[in-house]
Amino acid sequence: MEMKRGIDLNRILRLCIAGLWTLAVLGCENSDSSTTVVEDVENQSEGQSGNQSENNSDSKAGIDPADASEDIKELEIVLRDFEAGYPDFDNFQSAAYESQTAARGSTFDTWNFPGYGDNEEWLARRVIPDGYAVYGCGSQTTPEYGTPLLENSTQVWYGEFANCDGEPIKTMRGFVHDLCSDATEGWETADSVRLCNKRCKGYLWSEKVYFTSGMVKPALSFPKGENGKPNLHEPNIVKARDACDNKYFEQWFTDNELNKRSEGTLPLDPLDETSMGISYDWNNGGFYPLDSVSDKSEFVSVNPDFQNQFGPQSLTIYCPPYNYEYASTQEDNMGMNTASLCASWLLNGGPRVGDAAVSAAMSTNYVGLRHLRNSGFTMMGYAPFKYKKDAGKVFEFTSQGDLWVFIDGVLALDLGGTHLPAGGKVDLKSLASEGHGCHAGDPLEASCEGRVDDKGAWKDGSWHHLHVFYADRSTDGSTLYLKF
Repeated sequence: MEMKRGIDLNRILRLCIAGLWTLAVLGCENSDSSTTVVEDVENQSEGQSGNQSENNSDSKAGIDPADASEDIKELEIVLRDFEAGYPDFDNFQSAAYESQTAARGSTFDTWNFPGYGDNEEWLARRVIPDGYAVYGCGSQTTPEYGTPLLENSTQVWYGEFANCDGEPIKTMRGFVHDLCSDATEGWETADSVRLCNKRCKGYLWSEKVYFTSGMVKPALSFPKGENGKPNLHEPNIVKARDACDNKYFEQWFTDNELNKRSEGTLPLDPLDETSMGISYDWNNGGFYPLDSVSDKSEFVSVNPDFQNQFGPQSLTIYCPPYNYEYASTQEDNMGMNTASLCASWLLNGGPRVGDAAVSAAMSTNYVGLRHLRNSGFTMMGYAPFKYKKDAGKVFEFTSQGDLWVFIDGVLALDLGGTHLPAGGKVDLKSLASEGHGCHAGDPLEASCEGRVDDKGAWKDGSWHHLHVFYADRSTDGSTLYLKF
């Protein structure tokens, strides 16, 4: 995404100190990080989408977009930014569980930071087993609440690898099966002496990947425009069950007083000769569309294309609000120790205090500015595309946050929950053969006439509609890979 200049960081800090925090380019409004959550949002989940933008009126809604590109070259996106302290975000679910079971030598009495040990709602979600039975996330620590990610029927591992040949950095992160030619499913624990001959000489750690499925219903709902057609630009994703800290899910992708909405496009880059997409991960700085950064990954300003936001309120390091045993030895992707940065962040209030990250970044100069970002946002992306029977198209996705992919309003990929980066694929040929989205009761079923053949399969050259829902709920990184 294009990075542009904006306001300087010293002005941001002055505004924070003056108590005028919300960050904007030409002014600020008062904001309270102790946000009160709106409980009455049920009317926003089915058939309504909050305050719809005039730019997304029914005049844009249609089923066969004659003027659209046949291939996906960009996504039309809606970003909703949430303030630090929002109760569904930054809950450190797995770490909290481990601190109760003494797996890492820590206990709840060390979670002495705002929004955690002093917050009754957070504590209720962390009660074992009752709280986790309702709001637990799948992880290596709590696998019973999740679903293991599989690659060719083998459990997927994600890890950090050292001494990577040919790379300008000391370490890198990724999937074991991508980075190591000798990966096997027998890696029960971290094994620092096993050799990875494909790209890296050895790996530092590796964990099984779990996600939390079934958080959303398998079909979107679309409000109708004045022309009677579904408004494809304002779909509603609906919660199916409580899981993985999604108590207020109805607020994530709707307009309300707790988030700030921005609209625009997400340009895609060529990934190979036939595919377009984006690739952001731990190794290249992560996915933060609300920020503009320099070539050195330093924060420059809010993204001028998305100015309706709270501004940078987080750091891209793992800094849990308790006595973390590895805090003193952690390094970032450039091999720089982040202990002092984490300590400064916690000293100023930690992940749930809005101006704590800015204060920490300024106090630690270069290393801090490299990690200052605006986490805590959701994104809905939309694009129409034309199905080409012989193209063999397979859409690919990897996400560190919640990710749901819908084709023609029906769920095609479920990577819900806060988790290590998890990936999945959508094979268009397979969807086409089963007539995905054109079964009785599907939200866009009425538009299927002329799109499917006499066997109910998609016709070659028929138009279809992609919707991607993404939630960045953690401050320790933001991985997003899209390939179309």
